[in-house]
Amino acid sequence: MPRPREVLPGPVWPTRPGPNVAVGDGSGRLTAALARLPPRGLAVRFDIRQPPKPVPALADDYSYILRLGEQILVQAETEWGGLAALATLAQLVAAEPAPVAEVRDAPRFAWRGLMVDPARHFLSIATLRRTLDAMWFYKLNVLHLHLTDDQGFRFRSRIYPELASAQAYSLEELGELVAYAADRGVRVVPELDMPGHTTSWLAAHPEWGGGGEKPEVSRRFGLHRASLDLDNAGLLAAVDALLGELADTFPDEYLHFGGDEAVGVSADRQARFTRRVVERIGRLGRRPMGWDECLHPDLPTRTVVQAWRGMAARDVAVRGGYDCVVSAPYYLDLFYPAEVHYAFDPVDDSHAAAAMRENPRLAHVREGIDWLADATTLPQTPERAPGAVLGGEACMWGELVTDELLATRVWSRMPAIAERLWGTATPGDPLPRLMASRRVLASLGILPEDGAALEAFADLAPLIEMLEPVKWYRRLLGDANFTRRVNGLGGDAEARPYDATTPLDRPVDRIAPESWASRRAEADLAAGRSMRQWIAGWRAQRDALDQHPALRAELAAASDALAAIADIVAGESNADPLPLAGPFGEYLLPIAYAVRARR
Repeated sequence: MPRPREVLPGPVWPTRPGPNVAVGDGSGRLTAALARLPPRGLAVRFDIRQPPKPVPALADDYSYILRLGEQILVQAETEWGGLAALATLAQLVAAEPAPVAEVRDAPRFAWRGLMVDPARHFLSIATLRRTLDAMWFYKLNVLHLHLTDDQGFRFRSRIYPELASAQAYSLEELGELVAYAADRGVRVVPELDMPGHTTSWLAAHPEWGGGGEKPEVSRRFGLHRASLDLDNAGLLAAVDALLGELADTFPDEYLHFGGDEAVGVSADRQARFTRRVVERIGRLGRRPMGWDECLHPDLPTRTVVQAWRGMAARDVAVRGGYDCVVSAPYYLDLFYPAEVHYAFDPVDDSHAAAAMRENPRLAHVREGIDWLADATTLPQTPERAPGAVLGGEACMWGELVTDELLATRVWSRMPAIAERLWGTATPGDPLPRLMASRRVLASLGILPEDGAALEAFADLAPLIEMLEPVKWYRRLLGDANFTRRVNGLGGDAEARPYDATTPLDRPVDRIAPESWASRRAEADLAAGRSMRQWIAGWRAQRDALDQHPALRAELAAASDALAAIADIVAGESNADPLPLAGPFGEYLLPIAYAVRARR
C-alpha cells in the first residue's frame, strides 16, 4: 500500500544475505535510504534525471519506474520519486521476493498529508521521526505540525521565549526534523493557530487579549472563549515576528495560520485580521493556508483552504477560486474504521456519505454525525474561476493521544487513506492489505508489533481484542454531553471525562480504533469455518476478568455481552445479537453486527 498504478509480472528474482548496495552513481540521500531497507543483498542502480534539492515542494515529481532482477533499476525524475520506488521495493522484499518484473507508478494528488497535534499532548522528536519513517513507507509527503493551541505552545521562540510551554521544541530541533523529513521525501508545514485557540498565548501575555485577568494554560478540551485582540499593536508585532521565525525554520512554501473556531470574533473582524496575516506570510515568500473558517468574500485567493467541516466546505472553497486540501473525511481521532475513510475520494465522494450512514459500527453516533452537519454554517464566496483540490490530509488531533499511543491510532487506518491520496484505491476491503503492510513496518522496526500495547492484559485478550472505542466525539464529550448535543441543546451538561492531565492507560486507550480480531471472526463466520476456538475464548474471558478487579466495573457489561454472543454463535441461544453491540460505556462489540447479519 498504496497499490501501484501498473505492475508487470515476471519471474521471482533472487535475494541473498548481506547489505544492499548502490551500483554506480547514487546520491547520499538515496544510498542512505537503500541501507535502511531489509538486508537482502540488493544491487540497485539509480537513474535520477534532476539534481538533488534540499527539501521537496508541492509541484515536485514523485513518479518512478522500478525494474527488478539480478540488478534493480530505479528510474525517476527526482530523488523523491527514487524514495517512493524504494518504499515499494521494501514491501516487495519484506518476506520473499514477489514475482514482479516492473512497477510503473505516480501519484494522483500532490498533497498527501498527515497532521499531528503536539499542542494537546506533547509528542517527542523521536515519535515524530518514527512517524516520518512510516510516512515514507506509505508515500505520504506532508507532515503538518499543529504547534499551538489552548493547551500548549510547542515551539521556543527566540524573540518571545516566555510563550513556550515547559515541553516545547527548539527551533534547532525543528530544523533538524525538516532535514530528517526531506530524507524521506516529506515536506513539513508548521501551523501557528490564531486568533482562536490561543489561551496558551494569553497565559504569557494577557494584554494581547485585551487585558483583564491572566488566564492559566488550559487543561480542558473543547471550545474556549480566549481570543486575541485583533487591534492590539503589540500582538500584531508579535504575530509578524513569530511568523518570521517559522519561515526561517521551515523552508516549505506553505505556512498555516489556523483560523478555526475563533469564538466571539465576528466574521468581518476576523477577515480583516486574516488579510493582514496573509499579507505578512506573502512578504515572507510563503503561501498562506488556513482552516475553512477563514473563508470570506475578502479572503485573498492565494490562500489555500483546508476543508474540515464537511465536503461542502471543499465545494465552497473551490467555487470561490481557492485551492483546497480536503480533511473532512479523514479525521483519525474519530475512531472510524478504515473502510469509512477509504470510501472518500478527495474529489468524488458521491456515494461515501450514504455508505457512512449505513455503517453499523457508526449507528450509536449517527445522530451526532447528523447534528454536526446541520450545525455547520459555511460562508458564501464570490463565484470565480474554480480552484483546485490539491489532495488530502488526515488529522490526528491530540486530546486522547500520547507518544505511546500515536502509532496504533494513526497506522491502524492511515494506510487506507494514503492509498486514497496516492490515487489508486480500488473497490473492496482494504483491511487485509493494510494489516499485511503493518506487519512489514513492524519487521522494519518502524512500528511496534500488532497487539504490543495490550501485553499488560494478555489473559484478557479474547475480550479486549474484540472491543472497539465508541466513535465520533462520544469519548471526548461523555454520554450526557453527547445526548445534549444531539438534542440541539449545545454546550456541556457536565464536565467532560478527559482533560490534558487525564492518564491514558486504560484498555480503551490502547486498543486499535478498529478491531482486527473482530474482522477475522466475521470472515470465519461468513465462510462457514469452525467457530469453536472463538467460542471457547469468548466464554473463558469472563472468568479471566475476575482476576482484574480494577477493570471489572469498566469491562463487565462488554464481557457479559461477548459471552452471550458465544452462546448465540454456538446455537445455544436465540437472543437478538444487536443489543450486544453496545455501547458499554466507551466500548463497542462490533462482532454482534456480523452475528446479526448471519441470522
